Amino acid sequence: MRKIVAALTVAVVLVVGLLLLLPAVVSTDWVRGELSRQLSSATGMTIRLDGPVRLSLLPRLAVVADDISLSTDTGDIAIAAPRFSTSITLSSLWSKKLEIQSVALADPTIALKASASEEPAPASKDVQADPFAAIVDTLERLAINQLTITNGTLTSNASTGKAVAVTAIDADLRVPDLDREVSFSLAATSGDRRIDMSGSLSALRPILKRLPAQIAIEARLDPAPVAKFSSLHASGEIQLNGNGSYQIKGGKFDIGDQSFQMDALFQPGTRHRFFADLAAKRVDIDALSDIGKGGSSGGKPPAGSGEPDLAMLAAFDADISVTIDELIGGKIRASDVQLAATLSDGHLEAKLEHFGLDAGSLTANASTNVGETPPTIRGNVASSGLDIGSIAKLAGQSVPLSGKLTADMGFVFRGLTAERIRGSANLQGTVGIREGKLALAALADVQDRTANDITELNLDAKVRDIGKPVDVTGKLAWRGQAVAFKSQVAPASFLAGGSVADASGPISLSVSSKYLEGSISGTVGGGGTFKGQVSATSPSVDKLMQWSGQGASRSLQDFAFKGDVDAGPTQFSFQKAAATLNGVKASGQGSVKLGEPLTVRTSLNFAKLDLAALAGGGGAVAGGKQKPGAATDAPIDLSFLKGLDAKVDIQADKLGYGKVFAGPVATSLTVTGGKAHLNVPQSPFYGGTIAAEMTADGSGDAASLALDTAIAGAAATPLLHDAADFDRIEGTLDATVAVSGSGKTTKSLARSLGGKAATKFSDGAFRGIDIAEVYNNLVGLLAGGFKQDQAKKTNFTALGASFAIENGVAQTTDISLLGPLVRMDGAGRIDLADQTLDMRLNPRVVASLAGQGGDVAVKGIGVPVVVQGPLSAPRAYPDVSALAKDPQGALDMLSRLGLPTGKLNLDKLIPGQTGSNTDGSGKEPADLIGDLLRNAAPRPKAPPAAPAAAAAPDNGNTENAAPPPTSSDTSETDAKAAAPAAESAPVDPQADPQPAPASPEPQKKGEIDTLLDQLAN
Repeated sequence: MRKIVAALTVAVVLVVGLLLLLPAVVSTDWVRGELSRQLSSATGMTIRLDGPVRLSLLPRLAVVADDISLSTDTGDIAIAAPRFSTSITLSSLWSKKLEIQSVALADPTIALKASASEEPAPASKDVQADPFAAIVDTLERLAINQLTITNGTLTSNASTGKAVAVTAIDADLRVPDLDREVSFSLAATSGDRRIDMSGSLSALRPILKRLPAQIAIEARLDPAPVAKFSSLHASGEIQLNGNGSYQIKGGKFDIGDQSFQMDALFQPGTRHRFFADLAAKRVDIDALSDIGKGGSSGGKPPAGSGEPDLAMLAAFDADISVTIDELIGGKIRASDVQLAATLSDGHLEAKLEHFGLDAGSLTANASTNVGETPPTIRGNVASSGLDIGSIAKLAGQSVPLSGKLTADMGFVFRGLTAERIRGSANLQGTVGIREGKLALAALADVQDRTANDITELNLDAKVRDIGKPVDVTGKLAWRGQAVAFKSQVAPASFLAGGSVADASGPISLSVSSKYLEGSISGTVGGGGTFKGQVSATSPSVDKLMQWSGQGASRSLQDFAFKGDVDAGPTQFSFQKAAATLNGVKASGQGSVKLGEPLTVRTSLNFAKLDLAALAGGGGAVAGGKQKPGAATDAPIDLSFLKGLDAKVDIQADKLGYGKVFAGPVATSLTVTGGKAHLNVPQSPFYGGTIAAEMTADGSGDAASLALDTAIAGAAATPLLHDAADFDRIEGTLDATVAVSGSGKTTKSLARSLGGKAATKFSDGAFRGIDIAEVYNNLVGLLAGGFKQDQAKKTNFTALGASFAIENGVAQTTDISLLGPLVRMDGAGRIDLADQTLDMRLNPRVVASLAGQGGDVAVKGIGVPVVVQGPLSAPRAYPDVSALAKDPQGALDMLSRLGLPTGKLNLDKLIPGQTGSNTDGSGKEPADLIGDLLRNAAPRPKAPPAAPAAAAAPDNGNTENAAPPPTSSDTSETDAKAAAPAAESAPVDPQADPQPAPASPEPQKKGEIDTLLDQLAN
């Protein structure tokens, strides 16, 4: 036994020694050729070993070869490696199955070339044998326990002509048997991105037999195109179909923390084609927020643009559908999301077929050419109505706007980074709001929080090009009034700014409403700035301010403004401006600073500055048309002055109040503490001059006004006509007025006036009465009554008076008139509130031609004159009833006038004289004269009498003087019918006419009748 063991040991040693010596004696050329044949036969490729080959037999057959090359028959794959090593079981040399323990390629270069023709080979009409039968047969004769590649390089020259290089390839493949698990791993660098992938296949035989097999793959990217997509895990059931396509059923893959179910089909060919149906319960799109930034931890973003490269998609076609039950982006959640994408010949088109939100739904589509670098993406977003409040709520925001958002907007941009998108984006389409409501919290009313809300907002924004203005049109309702608006804004200009504060661009806006028509056109900034032209008109500033919920003076009515404005958040200035308020027009420039108070500094030019119109009185206060004897009452509200701090330099061709104007005037209006002050230097005024200082105070409950003025050499008639519609006095006026008052209306203001005034008229006349003619025609006056004649005048040299004003009533006691043959004094009052006057003047005819410098106390013959009634239409008439109180004085006066009282036996009418009244009437002579004289006073209207001839002038010859002739129509019947009452009362021209008083009983003809007969003859 011991000898047998020793013999076997010697035999083994001899065999091992022979095996060790065999590589030395075996020809390397034979080994190289045999190994090439065996590998080529096993792989179906042409394999050449061109370099030295080193062979070892123990522990297994190992070959190390240099300069190995592998290629396919078509030449589309070529592999060259400077070093190749493999080990094969010894039994493979005489067995039908080649068992490769290991194959290693060091620093190989793999070249993939496009086929010379892209046309697929025509299919043979003959039935082809199953191609996988040969593969199965080959793999039955081949086992690869391990295939490794170290630091390989892959180059691809695709049909597009664009070379693609993959470097630093490290791979490991283990295919021990058709029925055992296949495992693989691959790592490579493409560009600056490292890809690591590993996986396993349950077995190759089911695949080759077109039966399902389980596959699992794990991949990692560094840096990842999206930070959360740095890793991918996929698994599922894979099956090879008879047409060469691969099908995956029940697949599942995880990208980052996103999980999808997948059914897919891959069809290899000249253009590989991929079909997939993806489904997910929940997807968080926040993972996409880092797109283009690159970078898993520790990685670096790729060089260049740093954006995802879609060029890899150009190598195949695809048709993919995605269904997501819940899509989350930040605080926005969408349900039933349906997405479809197709990729064909490098053209990618994606459609968002449904995107369900609590706010509504929308659809979208986008397309691009993936071979373009960077890609240009075009698409469209549409929605028939998204609830704005719900959208904001989904985003975790609260906005004051509610309503429905509609959209039909096309878009295009180039590139996939935020910077590229912002720099290249363009839009075209329409965005709208329907039934919107905008809560204006800043204007909220304490009692009604919704009073200032904008409602019924409907607008459409039409975008033609992001570089062109967007047209916005719409309507809204605010505080019960409809407002239409139209605007143009250029969004590209705003998007070009680095921040909202720096953004700016052109804008135009026009609004139209019942109380405001306005427009702006210029450049607006994100910081609340505007520079451009502004125009605005309003028929009533009062109602406009009430509409806006602000208090305003009811006196502020029509308003218009047009000019160049440069505005900021708290102030603005204007140039080349034209403005109108209450009919007062101005032009100029200035600045306004918003706040409390409103600060105004401006320089304005006026053609006509009417302070009454600005205060709201207009023509109603002075010079306005009104019924005779009636005084209108208009509100005065100067409270707006409390909110002003102003200095206005004024250049006015005319400056005044109501109808009374001076000018040209250069002055300044200042407003502070609720008080406005205007100082008018000496300026032209109705042919003379005026200097005035005016103060308007709106700081109290009622408006107050103060006026201190001096007038010199002004034409009285037009001045008084404009000031009070009074045109009875002619001449040159010198006057001083210092008056003040307060009130909420023009009438209450006038009723409160107090102060003093003094007037002096020179070289003028009274219109409506010729006092000298009255005396010259006194007999006719006594017989026919006084008839006012506007053509008559009483000339004077000087007329003056001073007034004490209290409670709106101007009282005077020193009226003084000097004129040729005339002197007058008088007293009376003027009611400035009711605009009436009541004056009693005592004119006298004197035997003096002295006027200026004459003595007003010169004795003369006088008949008092009463002037009373409304300022616009006063009545002036002689009060001859005073003569009845002194019959003897009356006869003396008539005698001094040259009337032949003795010849006419007038002395018989005087009591105690011979031939006193004996007609039996029972009246004393004085009563009869009183009746006669009272006949001269104004009486109720009677049928007109024939005009009397003018009285002959008094030439001083009383004996030859002819009495003034009278018409025979001045009969006894007419005189009796028109006899007035003893005391004449003012008659209101607007009052209903009263019936004439009953005629007295006819008198028995006596001395009075005899006198009248003699006068008539």
